[in-house]
Amino acid sequence: MADLIDGIARHLHALGLVTYDPTGVTGDCFAEVQPAQPDSIVTLTLYGGAPIDSKLPYDTPSLQVRTRGGPDPRTSRTRAQALYEELNGLGPVTLPDGSRLLLAVANQTPTFMGQDSTGRCEHTCNFSLEVHAPSVHRPA
Repeated sequence: MADLIDGIARHLHALGLVTYDPTGVTGDCFAEVQPAQPDSIVTLTLYGGAPIDSKLPYDTPSLQVRTRGGPDPRTSRTRAQALYEELNGLGPVTLPDGSRLLLAVANQTPTFMGQDSTGRCEHTCNFSLEVHAPSVHRPA
């Protein structure tokens, strides 16, 4: 599923919503980590999800989109809202990494998480995903 994060990041990059560097060295969008710099970032993390039915040709991971900005909460809230608007209801679409996202549905609107230890505001939004995942035990 790590490729799924890459695919979502590349999709958001193509739309100009994030700056994604697949090597993870530059940009402002990161997979599963929150580097100390830059101040304004987006972190994409896959976690848990609904139970998987081995007879269905898709998996159901969850995605957390976490935005961080400066001390003004409007910065991270505005960015979280733009990402929410793009991802909520997205699908079916083939992502740039080849993953087939059948559907992304937000579990809530962007939510304020408070400030980090240096006073930068953070917001999150979580999504339930359906991702095409055929296997030997599933129909194609």
